[in-house]
Amino acid sequence: MGRKAARSAAEKLKFIEGMRGIAALYVVLGHICSLADPGVFLGVRGSGPEWLRIAMQPFGFGHLAVAAFIVISGFCLQTSLFNRGDGSINEPKKFFKRRALRILPPYYACLAISLVVALYVTPLGHGLPFSLYLPVTPDVVLSHLFLVHNWSPDWMYKINGVLWSIAIEAQLYLLFPLLVWLLNKANRLATVLSTLAVTAAILTVTPRAEKFYPWYLALFTIGMAASHLAFSPPKWRGPNALAAMLFGGLSLGMCVWSATKGFSMPVLDSWLGACVVSVIYACTVSKNFTVGKFLSAKPLAWLGAVSYSLYLMHHPILQPLYLFRPKWAAGPLEATLYLSGVGLPVVFLGVVAFWFIFERPFISRPSKKSALKQLKRAVVLMPGQIETAPVPEPIRETLKR
Repeated sequence: MGRKAARSAAEKLKFIEGMRGIAALYVVLGHICSLADPGVFLGVRGSGPEWLRIAMQPFGFGHLAVAAFIVISGFCLQTSLFNRGDGSINEPKKFFKRRALRILPPYYACLAISLVVALYVTPLGHGLPFSLYLPVTPDVVLSHLFLVHNWSPDWMYKINGVLWSIAIEAQLYLLFPLLVWLLNKANRLATVLSTLAVTAAILTVTPRAEKFYPWYLALFTIGMAASHLAFSPPKWRGPNALAAMLFGGLSLGMCVWSATKGFSMPVLDSWLGACVVSVIYACTVSKNFTVGKFLSAKPLAWLGAVSYSLYLMHHPILQPLYLFRPKWAAGPLEATLYLSGVGLPVVFLGVVAFWFIFERPFISRPSKKSALKQLKRAVVLMPGQIETAPVPEPIRETLKR
């Protein structure tokens, strides 16, 4: 039963891995577009055909993928607490140790590789996007080492343009115990509203707050609240997966409409976050939706499994591929074909190697003991919820056996 429990734990909520994989791939495709034709997202007409520019424009919203990651992170962290107990953090030191081992080894390995690329490869490029990553100064390096580079726009996108979100994620981890306490001691609505109020206050008071992405606090909390609602639903009402899925579709439509109207990042990210959290909740409490089955497909699940490494490492690999591209790939169209046909396979190979060396050794795997502990919690602590609320997959598989 031990191996089966471990395998079922790895496969639980597989659709989330699919969502991670799609978000990471979207970021990669966006950076391919920005390398091949950097003016496409700035309204500057380049030398590429008009149809290519039109095809590239939907990939100019990389922050939406990060917003999705933040919501997913909040949901998964809160769900892990239900997997281990009653949804509370009983041992904060162990929580922070697990989080540090999960994100820091790949992050620092990527930072070291990105520094080499930024010092010796990036200067060979001219204009955007390469100018965003330079100069590499001591304060830039130190801010990245201590994961505070999102505190200044002068540090934020240097070295490797995606690492700013890892700093925000790490800082949200520091707030996570407080948010868990609020969810358990107050209630879901009060906790979400309080983070929305903090977000609104920061955006109102701080002139450059938008670059700080304070609304990610609210998105992270909404993800946590969705897990809380799914795994600890109110006694007076069962889960309503269909309503959640319909709201998710509406939110996605509003996000697309807002993008066409030029709304700001907080608005776009909020609508996308509402879509993501709705889909996560619906697919968690019901397995009957086609979208959940699609997101659980093996290729997407595999992509999700390496999504953190893919997110971290794709640009340090794409940069030299672009700067040392063959002569026939000089124009925007040719460069796009080259980076898509040659660059993407090379990126995936490099990412898989990076994942095996720097990420996989630090991924914890559930044991037979933990599965039995979860079974005991389901029977003793939640006897009235086993039929109405979703039970973590290791428990469900054990009950079946």
